[in-house]
Amino acid sequence: MSQPGTHADLSRDVRKYVFDYFEEHTSTPVLEQIMLKFKLDRPTALQTLRDLESARHIALVPGTQRILMAWPFSSVATPFRVTITNGRKEYFANCAWDAVAFHVMLRKEQRIDSYCHHCAEAITIHLKDQTRVSSRPSDNPLVYLSLPAAKWWENILLTCSNNMVFFSSRQHLDDWKKSNPVTGGEALTIEQTLKLSIPFYRDKTKIDYARPSRDQTIAHFKSLGLTEGFWNI
Repeated sequence: MSQPGTHADLSRDVRKYVFDYFEEHTSTPVLEQIMLKFKLDRPTALQTLRDLESARHIALVPGTQRILMAWPFSSVATPFRVTITNGRKEYFANCAWDAVAFHVMLRKEQRIDSYCHHCAEAITIHLKDQTRVSSRPSDNPLVYLSLPAAKWWENILLTCSNNMVFFSSRQHLDDWKKSNPVTGGEALTIEQTLKLSIPFYRDKTKIDYARPSRDQTIAHFKSLGLTEGFWNI
């Protein structure tokens, strides 16, 4: 088996394939499918996935050759379910932010079904045309980010799994904080989260997608008024 094109071309093409496969099948391709698709031997295919992980495009299940995350897609069940209302496809997102970011990436009408992190009350959010159309049980669900931006990538599995969640209201977030002392943390509205997602997710399914640079990320945070220490990277 041979490697087509340059190493950069291979990484680009495999990344695109992973995202396209996730979108179409609502699950991740396995390494063997990548080997067959690109005519690669196992070491080359695995190294390509590891390179994509190092570049922060995907995350592997620790200690394995399997894809766990390709943000916003999750290969395992989570409390963050996204339903594309026209195609009736259902996806699991990695976190509350990713659940909202699906709408920015796919540009399709969607429903989010999740839970309040405080009381496990069911939360439903309807997004259409880059806008929150409705939400239940309240009109002000929040996306809560408990870790500051500089720490997100220290352990991205921990960050996504435990530190980016929904609360059904500001009152429920305040009640949760009383019994779970935290330092810092930021609560965003759904509208703010949609805007926050744009440079990170809007073009993810395009072949030439590139993650925003540090300077671009800082500028985007500032454009949204996110200038406090929590957002320093």
